[in-house]
Amino acid sequence: MEFKKTISADPNSTLANWNEMVDVCNFTGVVCNRTDHRVHELVLPDTKLVGLFSPFLFNLTRLQVIRLNGNNLHGSLPDCFSSFTELFVLLLAENNLMGNIPPSLFSNCTSLTNIDLSHNLLTGTIPADIGKCPHLWNLNLYNNQFTGEIPSSLTNLSAMYNLDLEYNHLSGELPGQVMAQLPRLAFLHLSNNKMISHDRNTNLDPFFTLLANCTRLMELELGGMDLGGTLPSSIGRLSSTVKYVLLHENQIFGSIPPAVGNLWNLSLLNLTSNLLNGTISPEIRRMKNLERLVLSYNYFTGEIPAELGQLHQLGLLDLSSNQFSGLIPKNLRNLVQLKELYLNNNNLSGEIPPSLWKCKDLDKLDLSYNMLTGKIPTQISAMSEMGIYLNLSHNHLQGPLPTELSKLVKIQEIDLSSNNLSGPIFTQISSCIAVTKMNFSKNSLVGQLPDSLDNLKNLQAFDVSNNSLFGAIPTSLSKLQNLTFLNLSYNHFTGKLPSGGFFDTAKNLSFLDLNLVQMVNICSDIAEALVSDFGIARLVMTVGGNTPVIENMGDSTANLLSGTIGYIAPEYGFGSGTSIKGDVYSFGVLVLEVVTRKRPTDDMFTGGLSLHKWVKSHYQGRMEKIINSNMVRAIRNQSPEVKRMWEVAIGELIELGILCTQYSPSTRPTMLDVADDLDRLKRYLGGETTATFASSLGMSSSTVGDD
Repeated sequence: MEFKKTISADPNSTLANWNEMVDVCNFTGVVCNRTDHRVHELVLPDTKLVGLFSPFLFNLTRLQVIRLNGNNLHGSLPDCFSSFTELFVLLLAENNLMGNIPPSLFSNCTSLTNIDLSHNLLTGTIPADIGKCPHLWNLNLYNNQFTGEIPSSLTNLSAMYNLDLEYNHLSGELPGQVMAQLPRLAFLHLSNNKMISHDRNTNLDPFFTLLANCTRLMELELGGMDLGGTLPSSIGRLSSTVKYVLLHENQIFGSIPPAVGNLWNLSLLNLTSNLLNGTISPEIRRMKNLERLVLSYNYFTGEIPAELGQLHQLGLLDLSSNQFSGLIPKNLRNLVQLKELYLNNNNLSGEIPPSLWKCKDLDKLDLSYNMLTGKIPTQISAMSEMGIYLNLSHNHLQGPLPTELSKLVKIQEIDLSSNNLSGPIFTQISSCIAVTKMNFSKNSLVGQLPDSLDNLKNLQAFDVSNNSLFGAIPTSLSKLQNLTFLNLSYNHFTGKLPSGGFFDTAKNLSFLDLNLVQMVNICSDIAEALVSDFGIARLVMTVGGNTPVIENMGDSTANLLSGTIGYIAPEYGFGSGTSIKGDVYSFGVLVLEVVTRKRPTDDMFTGGLSLHKWVKSHYQGRMEKIINSNMVRAIRNQSPEVKRMWEVAIGELIELGILCTQYSPSTRPTMLDVADDLDRLKRYLGGETTATFASSLGMSSSTVGDD
C-alpha cells in the first residue's frame, strides 16, 4: 500500500483492487507463497505506472521476483538490497531510473540469475561486486550511461549466457580475457561504446583469438566503436555456432580474410562503414547459410565475385558505396530468395542482365549511380510482386521506357532519373496503382503526359523535369488528392495551368515547380498564359536559392504583377521579422530575369552581372525599354489608378534587382531587408493605401554603384 501511494498515475487502473478490502495475495500483479503467505513476486510489466520506485518495496523481505519493466518509474536504485537475500529476478527495464547501481545489489543478492536494467538513465561504473553472483546468466544494461571498463570480476560468472552492454560509454580494451572465461556465453553485445582494440586500437587479433573459447557463441555485436586494425584470420576460428557478426561503423581496414569462409553457419555479416578494401575472397561461397551480407560504405574494388550467386539463402545483399567495377554477375539470378539488392554508388558498367529479373521476390532494387548502359530489360515484367522501390537513376540507360513497367502494380517508388531514356511516357504507366513517388526527370522523354495519370491515386511526388515533353498539362493531375510534390520544369508545355483539385488548394502543396524562369523565353508556353490570364499563379522565392514556386491564386487586378514577380507573404518566412538566410544575388537575378524576360544563358548575357549591367544601361527610368512587352500591354489596359500602382511597383522591383546583383557582396542588402521591402510592396499592391511603398533600403538607380 505504501508503494501504491508513490504512484501518481495508473492509466490502466492496474492497482484498482489494491485496497484494504482485498487480500494482498489477490492484488493484481502480486504472487504469494502458498505455504507462508508471504509476497514472493511483484509482476506489473508494461502497465504504464508513473511514480517513484519506492524503497518501501524493500520491506518485502521475501521477494524473489520484481518485474516492473515497461513503466515510467523514476528515482534511483536504493542502497538497501541487503534485505533481498532471496531475489533472483530483477527486471526494471524501460523506466526512468537514474544514479548508480548500488554494489549491495550484487553483494547481498547473490542468488540473482536475471537482471534487466536496460533503457534507463543509470550512470557510474558497473560494480565489481557483480562477480559475487555466480548464477547470473542474463545481464542487460544496454541504453544507459555507464562509464569505465567492464569489470574483470565477470570472469566469475561462468553461467553467463547473455551479456548486453550496448549503447553506453564504456571504455578500455575489448575484454577478450574476460569473455574467454565465459564458456556458456551465447550473446555478446558491446556495440556503441568507447572501447578500443588491443595495442592502442590497432590490433583485433587478440580479442578474436580469445573469443574462440566461447564455443557456444551465437551473436557478436561490436559496431559503432571506431575499432581499429585489420580483420584478422582468427575470426575464422570463432565457434561454428555463430550466426550474427556485426562489426559496422568501425575503422577496420584491409581485406576480408579468406578464413571468414569457415563461418559456414553465419546468417548475418555486417561490415558496413569501415575502411575495408581489396577484393572479396571467393571463399565467401562457403557461407552457405548467409542470409544478409552488408558490405556498403567501404573501398572494395574489382568485380563483384560471381561466387555470391552460390549463396542461395541470401535475402539481403548490400554492396553499395564501394568501388566495384565490371559487369553485374549474371548468376545473381540464382538468389531466388533475394528481397533486397543494393549495388548503387559503384563503377559498374555494361547492361543490366535480363536474368536478374528472375529474382522474383525482390522488393527493393537499387542500381543507381553507376555507369550502366543499354535498355531496361523487358523481362522486368516478371517483377510484378516488387513492392517497395526500383531505382535505376544516374546511369547511362537508353531506349524507351518499357511498357512492361506497368506490370509493377505493387511498386511504391520508381526512380529512373538522370539517364538517356527517350520516347513517350506510355498511358499504361497508370497501372502502377500503388506508386507514391515517380521520378523520370533528366532524360530525353518526349510527347504529352498521359491523361490517365489520375489513376495513380496514391501518387505523392511526380517529377518529369528536364525532358522534352510538350502539350497541355493534363487536367487529370488535379484529381490526385495525395500529390504534394510536382516538378514539370524545363519542358515545353503550353496552355494554362489546370484548375480544380490541389491546383486550387496550393496550401497543400510542398512543391509545385513549373520553372517560370526557364519558360519565359519559350513562345506559347505556360508562362505566357500566366501573363495573359490575371491571377493564375504567384511566384514564391525559395529561401537560399532561386527556384520559383508557382501557386494558385484567385483573380484580382493586382495579381499579374504578383504572379509574375513574387507575392511574398509572411507565412513563407518573408517579412515576418525572423532571421532569414538567403542568396540575395540569385534572388536579384531572378527578379531581373522575370521582369525583362531575358536570361543570363542568352547570347547577350554570360551571367547575372551582365544582366545587371544591361538593365542599368537600358533602364534609365523608362521601364518600357526593358520589361516584357506582354507586361507593358497589360499595364496599358488597366485603369489609371491601377496603372500607376503597377508602374511604381515594377520600377521599385527593377531597382531592387539592380541593387541585389551588385558585384560587391558588401554593398548588397541582406535577405531580411529585401523580404521587408517585398512585404511592403505586397501590401501596397493589395490596396493598402496607408502603407504606400517606401523602401527601407533607400533604393534609387542613382545610389547604386556602377559595378
